[in-house]
Amino acid sequence: MSEPSPAEFRAMVEGIFSDIPFVREIGLRLQDFDLEQQTLSAAFELKPQLIGNHFQNILHGGVIATALDTVGGLTAMVAAYHRMGGAIGWDEKIQRLIRLGTVDMRVDYLKPGRGERFVCDGKILRVGNKLVVTRMELHNDRDELIATGTATFLY
Repeated sequence: MSEPSPAEFRAMVEGIFSDIPFVREIGLRLQDFDLEQQTLSAAFELKPQLIGNHFQNILHGGVIATALDTVGGLTAMVAAYHRMGGAIGWDEKIQRLIRLGTVDMRVDYLKPGRGERFVCDGKILRVGNKLVVTRMELHNDRDELIATGTATFLY
């Protein structure tokens, strides 16, 4: 298989994103991703299944962590792809990218998850030969910072 164009790689990332069953359950949708800047963002709407504290209508902490982990992982995938460049063939790249997994993740819950819509942004802190470190932020529809995350991914 030959190296995909940037548009084909974007379509591949979008496909991977939408194929994750729990991501579909949450309703997390890819909003934007920039291959050159190595950034990614996704959004989801509040729905009853995502509530953790039904007395106060607050988003479940596990949903927050899932959004951060998913966005961080796909941001890491974009960065790893960019890092590998032309040094290895596409078949080896794809094998490394599909094995990408979370090694460590820290979540800081800064405010209760109140809102109707949430946006999660990911960016790269460091890319090495086998590890990528990402920084993620989750904001609500009032642009309040709800949670941050830092994660390390192996590829």
